[in-house]
Amino acid sequence: MWKWLERKLQRAQSQSLWSVAILDDNIVTTDGMGAVRTISIADLTSIVVATDDSGPRGDDVVFLLYGGSEPLTIFPLEAHGCQDFVNWMASKPGYHDRELAKAMASTRVARFVVWTS
Repeated sequence: MWKWLERKLQRAQSQSLWSVAILDDNIVTTDGMGAVRTISIADLTSIVVATDDSGPRGDDVVFLLYGGSEPLTIFPLEAHGCQDFVNWMASKPGYHDRELAKAMASTRVARFVVWTS
């Protein structure tokens, strides 16, 4: 089920190449291959944290940003700027702090909706 995600993360040369930033009214992400995605915050409908069972040795936590039923962008917990992103998300109405706490403690393949518009 998560093979597409594993392949995407494995293709990256280094997790340090991933980044996320809030710029004006946009969220800008860069993946491990250098591809940049800019999405309008207004288009964001939910933020999901996906976990797998590979931790602590694997990259087992990723953020999926949705617009409707499809993810608009993805980045791992290790992405540069992720803590600033989480702080931004936590300040917004619709943030579900208990779901983020569950995700961070998860040792299984799961999805947690941590923000909804």
